[in-house]
Amino acid sequence: MTSGNTATTPEQIVGDLIDAAVPDDEQMLEVGQVAKVLGVTNRAVLYLLQDNRLSYIRTGKRGYRIPRPLLAEYLLQGFAPRQLTAAEQQLAEARRAIQDAETKLADLTARINEAEVTLALVEGVDTPPRRRRSTQTVS
Repeated sequence: MTSGNTATTPEQIVGDLIDAAVPDDEQMLEVGQVAKVLGVTNRAVLYLLQDNRLSYIRTGKRGYRIPRPLLAEYLLQGFAPRQLTAAEQQLAEARRAIQDAETKLADLTARINEAEVTLALVEGVDTPPRRRRSTQTVS
């Protein structure tokens, strides 16, 4: 088990959550232990088992055992949407930053062209028109 504030990955967080409720040496968890880990009732865990949302091994007529790795896998499924949302936000921020940079580049290019025209008029020198560079990106 990692110390309180060092869990940074979803796997570490899930591992700490399970370790806090169940001894490390137990690999097969009972319904009551899983309920304690999830913070729900035994009945809620049984519904998860009946709906095949949580994998299990059947032991007898009414007995169920949930392997620790399968419980961890179930808990990790809840992390995927949040990670995707965070990645989408980062992508949107990166796109905004690129758009801002392209706008600034176009502004600077226009100011440089104006400055060159002004300089040419002041010096009275005829300079050939400068080729404009495209600021469009190719996808």
